Amino acid sequence: MICSTAVRRWFARTFPGGPTPAQSLAWPVINAAENVLLVSPTGTGKTLAAFLAILDRLYQQYEAGTLEPGLRCVYLSPLRSLGYDIERNLLEPLDAIRQDLGLDTSPVTIGVRTGDTSSHFRRKLREQPPHLLITTPESLSLVLSQKTWGRLWRSVEHLIVDEVHSLVPTKRGADLTVSLERLAAQADRDPGRIGLSATCRPPDPVARFLVGSTRSCRVIEAPRPDGKAGPIIEVESLLNRDEGPHRGLTYRRLLRRLRDETESNRTTIVFANTRAFTERITHDLKADLGAETVAAHHSALDANRRRTVEAALKAGELRAVVTSTSLELGVDIGSADLAVLVGLPGSASRCLQRVGRAGHRVGAQTKGLMLAATAAELAGAAVTARAAREGRVEPLRMVESPLDVLCQQLIGMACVGECSADEVFALVRKAGPMEHLNRADFDACLLFLAGELAAPAGAWEPEPGATPKWTSPRFWKKGGLFGVRNAKIIRWFRANVGTITSEESVKVLVDDEPIGTLEGNYAERLQRGDRFVLDGRALEFVRLDGLTVHARFSGGEPDLPRWTSDRQGLSAELAADLASFRYRGATLLDEGTSAFRAWLVEEYRLEPEAIGLLEDLFAAQEQLSEVPRPGSVLVEESPHEEGICYTVHAPLGRSACEAAARAFAARLGRRFGRDLGLVVADLGWQVRLPIEASLKSADLPPLLDPEGFAEDVLAGIDRGDLAARRFRHVASTALMVLRRPEGGRTKVGGLLWVSQRLYPLVQAACPDHPLLKETHREVLHDLLDTETALDWLQSRPVVRFRSLDGPSPFTACWIDSAGPEPLRFESPEEALRRFHERLFSGDQS
Repeated sequence: MICSTAVRRWFARTFPGGPTPAQSLAWPVINAAENVLLVSPTGTGKTLAAFLAILDRLYQQYEAGTLEPGLRCVYLSPLRSLGYDIERNLLEPLDAIRQDLGLDTSPVTIGVRTGDTSSHFRRKLREQPPHLLITTPESLSLVLSQKTWGRLWRSVEHLIVDEVHSLVPTKRGADLTVSLERLAAQADRDPGRIGLSATCRPPDPVARFLVGSTRSCRVIEAPRPDGKAGPIIEVESLLNRDEGPHRGLTYRRLLRRLRDETESNRTTIVFANTRAFTERITHDLKADLGAETVAAHHSALDANRRRTVEAALKAGELRAVVTSTSLELGVDIGSADLAVLVGLPGSASRCLQRVGRAGHRVGAQTKGLMLAATAAELAGAAVTARAAREGRVEPLRMVESPLDVLCQQLIGMACVGECSADEVFALVRKAGPMEHLNRADFDACLLFLAGELAAPAGAWEPEPGATPKWTSPRFWKKGGLFGVRNAKIIRWFRANVGTITSEESVKVLVDDEPIGTLEGNYAERLQRGDRFVLDGRALEFVRLDGLTVHARFSGGEPDLPRWTSDRQGLSAELAADLASFRYRGATLLDEGTSAFRAWLVEEYRLEPEAIGLLEDLFAAQEQLSEVPRPGSVLVEESPHEEGICYTVHAPLGRSACEAAARAFAARLGRRFGRDLGLVVADLGWQVRLPIEASLKSADLPPLLDPEGFAEDVLAGIDRGDLAARRFRHVASTALMVLRRPEGGRTKVGGLLWVSQRLYPLVQAACPDHPLLKETHREVLHDLLDTETALDWLQSRPVVRFRSLDGPSPFTACWIDSAGPEPLRFESPEEALRRFHERLFSGDQS
């Protein structure tokens, strides 16, 4: 199977047990230049399965004296940290083979190109391209826009996409697939594509994402190596029976459990869900275990610091590393014995990815511990752990024809030279997510980029008296051809490439040493002497200088920085499991505690103290209200400080709940003409109304009617700020506005004018604008699961209404935990009239 003498000798010495099933199955297919999607559990040698056949061919050419310089393989990693880890893993066999051959340098070369790569090494990669290039989706898009790279793609024979499942449901993935088509079009022959994943079910849509609409793909689902058991996932409660949720208490217990596990394992990986919580745990564990044995790892830390932590992990020098999401995808942590999940990962797939960081080596045991701080987290952890143990990962769905991604890709192509619209349209449609792109939308994007769509008064005018335009045109367009207007557009593209949207960030320096970044809105609120934590270390704010925070190391109790968009909602599949779990538990509890306890022990492997916590929660819900039943929808009415609220318990995930909630709120807004507040959660939603806007049981079925549902979802969206917020990101991705303007910065948070001012202008002047269409598509189909919500409403669930004196236990646990989003249905004139009435009447309604 391995033909090169040098590679065969190295492999036999390093892996005396022989290849894993993943490797045995994949090598012949890769050697035959077929496209392949390899699905195999974590720690079963997928990376070597992908690379060794390619290395074998390169060393065969070296032994035959025919090895030429030039790119042969491009490896795409969704995370920079994973890319650097792959580089380290490949350098080991390359160096060992070099020594076996008695050479000073390896005949097979490897290079890394990411946003962290210095200008010196970027230039070196162009001038002396390696055989194997490791990069990210953003960096690939960037280099494809540079003429100097054009000749380098001709020799590419293989494209590897690692952790492919993480890219499928995202715009980042859609962007990558178009980049792969652009690269393939410049290669001498269509490169073979290799996708790697531990968690994708069913695999066929993922294979279509990988190879597009015009190619075939072999799917290999490899079994575990002989003797390797499935994951061990334990669930533990930090809260005892008869204790109310108390953050201070559960946090102290959390630290104690982490200390215990750290002392009994070589390395413990702690997943904390958010960067802020990552920093807090790291800071406190450092105080207990020593600053040199504990480290934080997340995307807001400086790249050099992240690589230092990764190297220390690889060498087994850290007792614990705390992370949010940056280490969950494929990074090789050979010394890790245990992965601890603090809070819910949101999906069975993510649970398996995180737990798989422990025992991430052939033959090792995958072991995870989920720690729950509340009864609701405990129930969620129980269903998540069971689904993960059984391998019931969530199905993946591609983003369909995102027009903002298309706009950015069109600019990237035009940066290289003149383009034919017909040829580009045909090329783009080869990408899986773009397969159903229609020509009208494609042409609308060209018109937008050429500055030829309708615009409001006050928009940019290219010259006095000319037709106003939204922005300075990015393109010239004539006779079926298009291209960038000038070099400034190319610079804008290269500074703003990518689909990852985030708040403006500022660098943090201590004595000129880069530590990481903070979000600009947070940094601007800091005052001299304020303390915050970053890299698990307490820092004191000195000053903000442009885009740089100057700080110094400090003692004392620091504040926690805030980063937005950190948390994950519960998947639709786990939400349905959890709804069934609650009802089944309540039913068994009616039969007696012994049946309830036996069920939780046998099917969910819970401990007695944890079982008591759930027993009390279910009993309290039944006593004060009821546990939601299958085929019904429970609506609870209860007072709040500003009026009355209606809580709807639905067996749906957050995205489907939000779709149903928007329509529900829109119908209420039409009925009462009053502003309201909306809270959306994983298993329902809550609407807060003024006291006079009360409902009766008979009023509820029309609010849950499937008739006119899609129109009412949009109406509910437009009354809030969700669509405006998403338009801001869509406009940035499409380069309508620039996240990183040339020649300096906007005021931190300055892009708010995009959602507050530009969005309503576009709506009024050009309602058919492609970026408006993309905003609505994204909201309805990516952020909101309107299809699942509509299916549920069409099942006509029976409405069960309860009027309560306060929020029920289930409401307090699962829904009423966040501030409401205001939805405005009242006109300014009506609001002013009621304000005057209150002034003169003393009425506070």
